[in-house]
Amino acid sequence: MKEPQAFQENQATDPNLENGEDIKAIIFQYLRYWPWFLASVLVFVIGAFIYLRYSTSIYQTTAKVKVLDENDDGGLDLSGLSGSRTLFNMTKVNLENEMQIFKSRRILEQVVKSLDLNTTYQSKGTIKSFLVFGPDAPFHVNWIPDSTQQEVGNSPSIQLASLGNNEFKLSAESIGEQKGRFGDTLQYGDFTLLITDKRVGEDPKPIANMSFWHTAMNHKVKNLAQQISIEPVGDKSHVLQLGIKGANQELNKAILDRLIQVFNQDGIEDKRLVSKRTQDFVERRLVFLEGELDTVESGLVNFKRDNNVVTVESSAEQLFGKEAGAEQKRYEMETQLLVARDFQETLQNQSAFDLLPANIGIDNENVNALTQQYNSLVTERQRYLVSGTEENPMVVNLNQQINQLRGNLNGSVNAYIRSLETALRSIRQRESVSAGQLGSIPEKEKQIRDITRQREIKERLYLFLLQRREEAALSYAITSPVIKVVDWAYTQPQPVAPKKQIILLGALVLGLLLPFGILYVLFLLDTKIHHKNQVKRLLPQIPIVGEVPTLLKTADRLIQKNDHSVLAEAFRILRTNLNFFVEREQEGGKVVFTTSTTKGEGKTFVAINLAISMASTGKKVLLLGCDLRNPQLHAYINLKKNLAGTTDYLYRKDISLAELVQKNAFEHANLDLILSGEIPPNPAELLLNGRFESLLNEARQKYDYIVVDTAPTILVTDTLLIAHHADATLYMIRANYTDSKLIQHIEELKRNDKIKNMGLVLNDVKADGAYGYNYGYGYGYHAEEVAKKKKWGLF
Repeated sequence: MKEPQAFQENQATDPNLENGEDIKAIIFQYLRYWPWFLASVLVFVIGAFIYLRYSTSIYQTTAKVKVLDENDDGGLDLSGLSGSRTLFNMTKVNLENEMQIFKSRRILEQVVKSLDLNTTYQSKGTIKSFLVFGPDAPFHVNWIPDSTQQEVGNSPSIQLASLGNNEFKLSAESIGEQKGRFGDTLQYGDFTLLITDKRVGEDPKPIANMSFWHTAMNHKVKNLAQQISIEPVGDKSHVLQLGIKGANQELNKAILDRLIQVFNQDGIEDKRLVSKRTQDFVERRLVFLEGELDTVESGLVNFKRDNNVVTVESSAEQLFGKEAGAEQKRYEMETQLLVARDFQETLQNQSAFDLLPANIGIDNENVNALTQQYNSLVTERQRYLVSGTEENPMVVNLNQQINQLRGNLNGSVNAYIRSLETALRSIRQRESVSAGQLGSIPEKEKQIRDITRQREIKERLYLFLLQRREEAALSYAITSPVIKVVDWAYTQPQPVAPKKQIILLGALVLGLLLPFGILYVLFLLDTKIHHKNQVKRLLPQIPIVGEVPTLLKTADRLIQKNDHSVLAEAFRILRTNLNFFVEREQEGGKVVFTTSTTKGEGKTFVAINLAISMASTGKKVLLLGCDLRNPQLHAYINLKKNLAGTTDYLYRKDISLAELVQKNAFEHANLDLILSGEIPPNPAELLLNGRFESLLNEARQKYDYIVVDTAPTILVTDTLLIAHHADATLYMIRANYTDSKLIQHIEELKRNDKIKNMGLVLNDVKADGAYGYNYGYGYGYHAEEVAKKKKWGLF
């Protein structure tokens, strides 16, 4: 039999409308749990406020430095020498290198040691603790390593409490307690420490809730390197930004400022190291050059001494002067010699009483005097001869004198000539010597120039190194810094963590996401059928005949007379729909089966109330129990389970239908009941012996409706064996109970036409439609029942 046209049209809906309804259903699916969303948001927001109130604020501290790009002043500059360049020259700035140096263990260890960061002080409050910077702590701890230890290792957290009178108490869970006095050296566990009270001159109030611990250097340096961030400011800039995050602002500033100072001092020391090495190099070269210069000077002195040379120029001038003087002297000697010989020849060849030439250039006073005296005597003789004769005694006397003087003059001339010849030979010898010395002057000049050149080079280099030694010493004393501080450490007034707005927003989001996530997972894992639209989407080819709402625990499970409850209205709708759904062409009563996939889906409950609803209209109705394996009808009417019923009719041929009928069942005059009877060992065979068809045919003649409560279809085959006898089959699906995987079984029954004229009944549907839809059964009657069900619903 084909399904009625009304129900076929009911199943064809607009796809766009379905999509809208799905979205709306999803929204209402979550909104009906709005109290849980509200509670979750309140819990998270309140928790966020508590967290922000008692969490430790983290502050961001930054500083900026510019790495200077300049040559090392301590470098050795040889620009004073032609074609020379600087020997020591620093390279251009490499920010990556500088960043690595900033975070090097060597630099950070100096920062840790100078600020005593190995010791951490903490002030404990009622709920949260505060980090105290070392200078602000009321006491100071000096950790003393053992002689066998390189450094003090990690210590547990130690509590200190002052007891008054300069005494204190130390306590730690793993070490125990120990008392001491400020200034004493204590052995506490594996650590030796000296605690001094910094509150000198103050009222020594007890120190309460203070703790401290020691961190090994390698761990502290590692943690500090992770805390400090260094990054360049811009691509082409030489400015680096240093940053650190921490709970104590003063500690952050102190770390960055000290890091800058240590880095700058380290760069200065590097420059000084270059200057120091330059000084050492210059000192070694000076010592070497002093030796070489002394050797050159000594060689020059020895050369001049051995060669009798003061200077080449003076020696050459002296030699040329000697040679010129000797030549002049030789010329004079030769002239004198010629004049003397001519005078001698004249003296020997002229007559005895002739005058001799005078003043002819003879450079001899004796000869010139004798000549003058001779000429005077000759002249006097000639005067006497003018007035007298040769026999004149005066003439005779003069003749004697003249002859004697002539002999003397001749001897003087001969002696003068011999002296001239001797002097001339000497002069010629000296000229020969001078000529030889002048010939050797170029070679000596070359040798002296080589020695002088070496001396000048070494003298120049010596003076240059002396100057550089002074420059290196000056550079060591006034080395310029390697960085310029753009901004010293500055802490932002607002903490960077925890971020109040983000945490509150996150709490709000988490407050919404948590219940949403839980619900989503529950919905995702939930494989139950809940509402009508879900059934329509999974089984679009099977009409839904009715919906049975969820009942309160105190509500009646069966429809009463003149009942206007939600349950009664639901079955009136089901009864009305069933009248359109069931079409029987033959005469006789209409047979309606109620079945389900598994037990517990409410088929018996629906069968009873449907029969009651039909009987209330004046129709004669028979409620037939046909669940032969697990009958439940007797439980609703307080009858014994083993009363005669369907089983007896199928098994015994001598029993009639009238014998099995329970009249006026459930206090309705038009409703009769036949129980299932005793549970047989072979229910399937009984249903196939032909007696069940006879039972239905007989009942059709007496009743308008026969409502048959059958067995579940997936557990046993009983219902499928007799399904062809039904004019309509109401297939139960229980909301929040039936698994969606079982829908495939129902679809298979429909597709293979194992059940005739199947209609679905959705049982145990909440009054709000389970997904936000209020069906409003009762149209005002018993509305309080609906209100009672809407315990957490919004609609």
